[in-house]
Amino acid sequence: MSGFVLPVSGLLRHLLATLFCLRRLSMNRNLLKIIMLAALLVAGVFGSTPAAAQSVTITYALWDNNQLPAHQQIVAAFEKENPNIKVDIQVVPWGNYWDKLQTAVAGGEAYDTFWMNGPNFPVYASKGVIADLKDRIAADSVDTSKYPEAMLNLYSYNGDLYGLPKDFDTIALFYNKDLFDAAGVAYPDDTWTWDDLAAAAAKLTKDDVWGFASTTADQSGFWNFVFANGGEVLSEDKSKVMLDQPAACDAIKYLYKFVADKTSPDGATTSAADPWTQLFPGGKIAMIVAGSWMSRTYADSGLNIDVAPLPKSPTTDKRATVIHGLANVMWSGTEHPDEAWAFVKFLGSETAANILAQSGTVIPAYTGYQQAWVEAIPQMKLQVFMDATSYAVAYPTAPQGTEWSAQVATVLNEVWAGNISIDDACSAATEAGNNALAAQ
Repeated sequence: MSGFVLPVSGLLRHLLATLFCLRRLSMNRNLLKIIMLAALLVAGVFGSTPAAAQSVTITYALWDNNQLPAHQQIVAAFEKENPNIKVDIQVVPWGNYWDKLQTAVAGGEAYDTFWMNGPNFPVYASKGVIADLKDRIAADSVDTSKYPEAMLNLYSYNGDLYGLPKDFDTIALFYNKDLFDAAGVAYPDDTWTWDDLAAAAAKLTKDDVWGFASTTADQSGFWNFVFANGGEVLSEDKSKVMLDQPAACDAIKYLYKFVADKTSPDGATTSAADPWTQLFPGGKIAMIVAGSWMSRTYADSGLNIDVAPLPKSPTTDKRATVIHGLANVMWSGTEHPDEAWAFVKFLGSETAANILAQSGTVIPAYTGYQQAWVEAIPQMKLQVFMDATSYAVAYPTAPQGTEWSAQVATVLNEVWAGNISIDDACSAATEAGNNALAAQ
């Protein structure tokens, strides 16, 4: 049939014209009936052939360029199984991601599928921006038991699941082994307390190298120390910021002392040069608190970097790590809901998890592929991040969104820059956060 190019309508016109001519030639009536029947059969066969499935393009937004190669592999695998669906990956830098997403939603042109995080989820789910996946999950018998229960809870709203978990992450202490060797300092291990961290930072600080990066980051910074010290970030009902309580405030003051002692860069320095992507991989900082998602970046930095558990609070003899993770969601207003769901479902599949694990970029949420991630970067003790799940604390979130934490960060940035006294830091940060919660 590959050589047939005449449209069905044209074929019928030719057959009818032929019949008209044959009739005028007084052809045998039985033969004429046979030819007419053949014409009808041709029309029926060709007229009932379904049209080829139309190709559809859906968009997929993410914010991490480090994960782009892995997701390009995932998209390639998906498109191979679904040749009529094309996926356009759009990388939007973290600093612009949420503003751009909000603008796109307001304009009715949001991405068909996109990354979602825990702090922003309640807002997007409650406003109906993202689709409830309950019915589709049931219809396709998606086994959600393959994902950690904590992640399922994080992306559920009013009892329904709105996103399929993509990955999860914990926090640990990365360190530059060459700088430790040059200073004659023993590598950090699971016996370290905050006192050991401070002592090592002092020995490692030389010339233009700081021993430790004490920052105002929340998930990758002070939250972990607050929880280790027995403090809380938010009240149990999520209505109040708790950083003015003694356990929390003592943790913040402990971290600021690195800046005061000049064993950590101050706020002005870290504002000019990012400590995670510039100063530490540039060999200017010996130790930094960071998430598991930075492992691949540091492994590829060319430096001799390893990782250890966060130190214990000497007050509680406990350590803590904030646990979080992302989910893939679909826009409720997408023009291609079936195709968007097919892709989200594939992103939550075993195939996608295996690709993520082998890339070494993030810990897959899909059960059974965490060890493959650990083994993807053998020169680092990535098991530290898996072990951290035993003392992990859920990422603090409030129904109002993230403005409260942004206001806390604004105050702490001023403290780290030397514009607000550390003595006023906890009360000022708490007041700013509470004002934001009350205003929303």
